[in-house]
Amino acid sequence: MTEKIYYKKEAGRSFSRKEFLNYLEKKTLETIQKWDMFDRDSKIAVAVSGGKDSTTLIHILDKIEREFPSELFMIHLDEGIQNYSDRSKLIVKETAKNLGVPLYVKSIKERFGVTIDEVATVSAKKRRHSPCAYCGVWRRWLMNHLANKVHADRLVTAHCLDDEAQTILLNVLRGSLTGLLRLKTRPKSIPGVVPHVKPFRSLPEKEITLYAQLKDLDYNDKACPHAEEGMRWGIRQWLYRQEERYPGTYHAILNIGTKISRRLTASDQRKEIRNCEVCGYPASGGALCQAHKFKRRFQELLG
Repeated sequence: MTEKIYYKKEAGRSFSRKEFLNYLEKKTLETIQKWDMFDRDSKIAVAVSGGKDSTTLIHILDKIEREFPSELFMIHLDEGIQNYSDRSKLIVKETAKNLGVPLYVKSIKERFGVTIDEVATVSAKKRRHSPCAYCGVWRRWLMNHLANKVHADRLVTAHCLDDEAQTILLNVLRGSLTGLLRLKTRPKSIPGVVPHVKPFRSLPEKEITLYAQLKDLDYNDKACPHAEEGMRWGIRQWLYRQEERYPGTYHAILNIGTKISRRLTASDQRKEIRNCEVCGYPASGGALCQAHKFKRRFQELLG
């Protein structure tokens, strides 16, 4: 009799190793197909941090896309975080080499003139935005920049169910309609912005972790040393407790967040988006995009 290694409460089903690996790969493919994430010949830029989620995703996508005339690229962002970023970059380079997937690397320091460690030091002294706020905004800009550079028509990230639930709650607490609008599931064309898709959006983190462990994938298992400084960390811990106590909490939040996003998208009456006077990318308000607003804000902190 085949040994069962995982029990999924919601499905009331146990999985053997082979069954579980097939299940996760099939679930990923179903999500891609359900939301029309790719065309048959898409040029796909996959953001790979070196952590378990993105490392698992690039391996699964590499397997899936072999059946199609699409192109895969890996993009990696170096945050400049001591005892963290260097290991992540080494893992990503090794992954790209093993899979034979082209890799493009860019550092936050190279583009914005400062590392996240340096941001953290100044933020702590000034008691202003956490380094996570800067990192998130600059990472989004750099991912889009690299995806444009390789002429990709899709930008893929490994945000999972846990991440999506956290993001929805974060945007609700911050009163951010713009953040909720970004939850759209189908690719949307905006000049200068590569459509962003998330094949893992309905998969819980624990299942992705199990896949990586069963496949013996090499990934950076260390948490970012600045993670606990951001608002997301507290929400992450609280949501984890709710999911343990009330299974299905993550899915319930994802479902309601998706519905809200659809309604907001349908009624979105925002004026024509301007281009940032620094980089030319879309700027939703004012003369600067969010990334260059944050760069200017940091320069002001330095005095």
